[in-house]
Amino acid sequence: MTKVLIDYSQIHLQENIPLNEEELNRIAIHKRDFYKDFSGVVIAVIMIVMIMAGYFLKNELKNFKYYHYLLFIGVAVAFYLFFLLMHRLLYQYFKGRWKKDIKNGKNRLESIIISKHKTEGDEYIITFAGCHKGKKIRLPVEKTDYEQYEMGAKVVVNYFKYSQEVLSLEHFESKN
Repeated sequence: MTKVLIDYSQIHLQENIPLNEEELNRIAIHKRDFYKDFSGVVIAVIMIVMIMAGYFLKNELKNFKYYHYLLFIGVAVAFYLFFLLMHRLLYQYFKGRWKKDIKNGKNRLESIIISKHKTEGDEYIITFAGCHKGKKIRLPVEKTDYEQYEMGAKVVVNYFKYSQEVLSLEHFESKN
């Protein structure tokens, strides 16, 4: 990996830029889509698990009493409620981040790309130089942006500070 030389005088960070209508709608879409497929997916997974349990217990089913079936159904309902609780807690976490982003606005960073890496989960991360020595800003980006920009490139990135979501990424032309 090559070392990128950084001129910190060319790096500028603007914070708390008010959001426009498009960006507010983007957050609203994230909120609306959070529960979109949850119930169907969880019910399908629970059904598959219950069918597998029934298959492994097929020899024991003839000895089942009514309370065993009630227990079986109770376990399925408990699984669903557990996953619903976890999903709800996750939603509250993201909702808090979205509220902070709406309240504080977005950030605009004129910087240099100092490193890039891809995670095992196919998430593409670009690290930008911060305003001060040793300060780094890591943001997940789309695959096309990851492939388009090389290390050392001067870019302008608009992003939500708390949600860590890149709104736009483009080359920066200095006015020297």
